[in-house]
Amino acid sequence: MKTKHLVFVALFAALIAVGAQIRVPVGPVPFTLQMPMVLLTALVLGSKLGALSTLVYMLVGLIGVPVFAGSGGIGALLSPSFGFVLGFIPAAYVAGIGVREGQPLYQSLVNTYLALIVTFIFGILYFVFIMNVVIGTPVGVVEALMVTVVPFVIKDLVVGTLTVMFARVLKNRGILRIAH
Repeated sequence: MKTKHLVFVALFAALIAVGAQIRVPVGPVPFTLQMPMVLLTALVLGSKLGALSTLVYMLVGLIGVPVFAGSGGIGALLSPSFGFVLGFIPAAYVAGIGVREGQPLYQSLVNTYLALIVTFIFGILYFVFIMNVVIGTPVGVVEALMVTVVPFVIKDLVVGTLTVMFARVLKNRGILRIAH
């Protein structure tokens, strides 16, 4: 891996951390700018570096740096919303597929929407697990979906679309030139 790739991985992990701090509490899952930053990371860096950047973000948070929405440290694993953070890694990989090849706009949008679905699946399943097994409050998948995803779907689709457009502007203007 080139030095500049490592720098970009660290830079984008920091951007995800900043996005997590911009939050509006809405129920058990806060509205943050983490997801747009994860998507931007993938759309600029590509699959592998995007996934690596999100992994770095997660590991930094788990060692105790308060980069997550509301906390940091190993205790974050017990948060019902931590599944979304886990989902960021495969989501970044999915969103970044084909970025190197200069894929058409529709393919970037499809990959971004698939990345959102990946994040939702991880988030819902982890929420159900933590609520049922760790906290001891019975919650079904449909109830978890209604609490953790449904209120955010429209916002995430709009933000995902805008993030794709923003990433394209950055790349087309040569603001972020990253040799893959």
